[in-house]
Amino acid sequence: MISVFAEDNRAFLAEQYDARRSPEHALAARAADQLLRDAGMKVPMLPCHFRIAPAEHAALERATRLLADAQDKVLAHLCATLTADELVAMFDVPAEMAAHVDWQALPSSGLRMLRADIIPTADGYWFCELNHFSGVGGGEAYHAAHLHAEILGRPVTGISPFRQLALQYVTECRRAGLTRIVVLDTPGHRAQGYGQHLMLQQYLRLLAPDIELAYHDELTYPVQWLEPGEAGRTLVHRLVTFDDTTDNGAFLARLRACGAVLSCMFEAELKMHRRWFALLCDPAHHHLLTAEERAAIEQYVPHTAVVGPGDVDAMVADKDRLVFKRSYLYGGRGVLAGDQHTAEELRDLLTRDADATWYAQRRVYASTVDLPGEEGFSEPYHLVLGMYLYGERASGVVVRGAVDSPVVNGSRSAGMSWAFVV
Repeated sequence: MISVFAEDNRAFLAEQYDARRSPEHALAARAADQLLRDAGMKVPMLPCHFRIAPAEHAALERATRLLADAQDKVLAHLCATLTADELVAMFDVPAEMAAHVDWQALPSSGLRMLRADIIPTADGYWFCELNHFSGVGGGEAYHAAHLHAEILGRPVTGISPFRQLALQYVTECRRAGLTRIVVLDTPGHRAQGYGQHLMLQQYLRLLAPDIELAYHDELTYPVQWLEPGEAGRTLVHRLVTFDDTTDNGAFLARLRACGAVLSCMFEAELKMHRRWFALLCDPAHHHLLTAEERAAIEQYVPHTAVVGPGDVDAMVADKDRLVFKRSYLYGGRGVLAGDQHTAEELRDLLTRDADATWYAQRRVYASTVDLPGEEGFSEPYHLVLGMYLYGERASGVVVRGAVDSPVVNGSRSAGMSWAFVV
């Protein structure tokens, strides 16, 4: 499918910016930014909202499901054929994390909750990450963009990803007899400006007022809730990854040992490892998949491969066509665009740490749209989209944009917004 996302939105954005001379535009931009600040977010709102054609949204939703299904099948196969030690080596699992992984539970899909990051390009949409995590960010952009459109006098309709996640949690609580939900943060994560999922908390209060709802970190979590009787009726919504814990995951492991149900544990984080696209691209695994799943990989996943010791010379020679990624690093860390480094620099970076595993992925170039910058001059913004999938409920798409780097993520984003199905 040829991506028309950027082209469709040029006219759509021009209509919004025609109104920049009116007070409504300034009011809308300020209100959307204020909503994000009230939600604890440091990433600002892009001064616009986007649209996506229904057929394109449906295709991306279907592709997200197919790739997630394919990943589950490959994971089940790996768990059936490899030992725990072999899985630790394959996914570079830190020893501190490996100690808390329930290897028996690893093949189980559990609660499906993910955001697929997707690059719109001139020749189609390409998936760049599958983020399996309950605390994945960006959902606040839906609410900010919805408010922006309403105040601008251009109302839109859509479904918040937090509504989808809240329904998943309420359904699980009813099924398992759980009567309490705790949103679990850490002081360090809270200070980073990724929010406290306040909109999720609001939906939970509205959808299930009988379920006790609380927000805590490891320092304020009530000790009595660690007793088996109390823990056994509690669902814990994790906001932080293993890297953001201050105790190498010990408190999360304690919660699970006490009987609490966690939205996801470290097993899910293994599904975010950057080896996964190499595994999906590996023909050795394609016999496990349906024809539809294989077709989705071919259409939406840029070819990805492990950079072995004997591959460095060839990869460096082809560097301008590749991007290199490393294990679990988030926020744009561990991502090298080959054409931004000399051959000598790249070779040094790829071989400096003998224990590090790098993955080479075919470079795709994000479409850009021109948006007014701080000085009023138009600047090209690189875009990355995000499709949320909670159980079978999809919600998309969040739009993140950056001016100074084609690597767009939470820490490098100049702003975020939402694309409504129009």
